[in-house]
Amino acid sequence: MKLSAMPLLPGGRPVVGHVMEIRADRLAWVRRIADEVERTKRITTLGADAVLVNHPDVLQELLVEKARHFDKAQMVRFALYPLAGEGLFTSRGDLWRKQRKIMAPMFHVSQMRGYAADMAACTDRWIRDWKDGDRVELSRETTRITMSVAGKTLFDAETFTDADAIGEALTVALAWTDENAPSWNAIAHVAARRAGLYFGERWRQPWLVEGSRRYEYPRHFPGEGGRRLKAAIALLDAQVAKMIADRRRNPQAAPDLLSRLLHARDEDDGTGMTDKQVRDEVLTLFVAGHETTATGLAWALHCLCNHPEIYARVEAEVDALGREPTFDDLPRLGLTLRVFREALRLYPPVYVFSRQACQATSLDGYDIEKNTVVILSPWALHRRPDLFPEPERFDPDRFLPEVEQARPKLSWLPFGAGPRVCIGNQFAMMEGQIVLAKLLRHARFEPIGVDTPDPGATLRPRGHMPMRVHLRPRLAAEARVGREAAPCSGVPSGL
Repeated sequence: MKLSAMPLLPGGRPVVGHVMEIRADRLAWVRRIADEVERTKRITTLGADAVLVNHPDVLQELLVEKARHFDKAQMVRFALYPLAGEGLFTSRGDLWRKQRKIMAPMFHVSQMRGYAADMAACTDRWIRDWKDGDRVELSRETTRITMSVAGKTLFDAETFTDADAIGEALTVALAWTDENAPSWNAIAHVAARRAGLYFGERWRQPWLVEGSRRYEYPRHFPGEGGRRLKAAIALLDAQVAKMIADRRRNPQAAPDLLSRLLHARDEDDGTGMTDKQVRDEVLTLFVAGHETTATGLAWALHCLCNHPEIYARVEAEVDALGREPTFDDLPRLGLTLRVFREALRLYPPVYVFSRQACQATSLDGYDIEKNTVVILSPWALHRRPDLFPEPERFDPDRFLPEVEQARPKLSWLPFGAGPRVCIGNQFAMMEGQIVLAKLLRHARFEPIGVDTPDPGATLRPRGHMPMRVHLRPRLAAEARVGREAAPCSGVPSGL
């Protein structure tokens, strides 16, 4: 069937279609997907059709069976290019396939044991300075922890003294991404590129096709936001360039991911990565390696605080270990993992993403032209009552093996699926499990006020989730001894 036969989501305006609604309130927009899209529906954006998908069967077709027919959408590339360049999250086609193949062994399950020790150590460095009764902004604390983990595993940075400067630069870059992903500037660039490709191919004018490439990513950054972005990117580039130069001078210095990226070779042609490609992959991994896990951890603790009976069960599970959690303890922390997974269901950090047809194809029985954008929302999918009964209820036991096996594939989608599934998904799940266990062993958390989701680049808490921390009685003495015996130089103390 032609795409025009697909049901149209009501509410579009003349000319601009649904663009204004998407820009006005993104979370309200994805709620509409949850409420009104059973399988697929069509929307319009500036006269072009786009497709909304909200069913596991269609997602299987899109992300797995016809993955080669679709690629990253241009809007994503435009918004993330200044920060991520041609890293795994934004690259497409042969470059993406080559990079994915080179990097996949670095995230194999066999590598996880070493990463687990780093995760535990980085958590200790931050939480040892908490005092009983301290007020903390939890999402900032989890960000500091996961940023330290990323620094250790990527750069072998023991204390990561540049964490605050790098963190601020990343925050600036992500804020620019958040503001510009749905901006008229981005929409105009995407429309111009689409027009150049369409008319260039239709009229057989290669110069139009070639000229459209200048609209693949932003070239000018006007205003104060643009100046701050350029300064942030310059700082990140300088830091990463220095680290790359140090590793090239001393290639045996550290067994971190940066060294592995520099040494990696394509098994087919033997080529490695340029410094620019290494830079793009490092910053992509750094952002992906801390932002989404930090957000998921904050929401997991938020959910536990609102469900004291589940909180008590998880705390008992952690206490039953009788020691600090290690890699070997992961099988004994099943409920802890299920809590993290359920938090990712309710508050998926990447709550909406898209694909773009790179060739004519079909989806759910409808014809899809080249360059058609397909939009999907894990937040909406995770609220289907046929997949998750009482979907707004926090229930970690939804992820008991027997319950999970009864659901269709691709019912839970915080990391994507298919060939482009997040390369670090196992890393993130293990980090969430270990850090959450350590936090619960160390302290009890008491919410201060109510927090709500802020649908920016990721689904962060709007108010940074203020909490009161109460050191657990038998651990308070350990914390005091730890501070006296092993002060944490290099990591900023306080909150």
